Amino acid sequence: MVIKGIDSGIGMTQAFPTTGAKATKAAPAAEEAGKFFGELVNKVNDMQNQTDKSISQLASGEIKGLHEVMIGLEKSSISFQFLTQVRNKALEAYQEIMRMQV
Repeated sequence: MVIKGIDSGIGMTQAFPTTGAKATKAAPAAEEAGKFFGELVNKVNDMQNQTDKSISQLASGEIKGLHEVMIGLEKSSISFQFLTQVRNKALEAYQEIMRMQV
């Protein structure tokens, strides 16, 4: 009678592969999510910097249109709120995944 080990091709190694297609697909998805969040943060930061610049130009008298500055201020405020909500939802999803029992 021949007894084969777990790593010989039967058992847990086939059910839960550590290398191969499934293990490599998770990394690009995580990288894409990281790139998405990075781009989102950069866009919000650029919008905030642009708004700060327009506020200082309004204070120095270079810009006469208060309404344009206020529109930019509201846009940056809404984009920051959106970024905060996206972060909160991603954090909630992560916490829910961590609570799952395997």
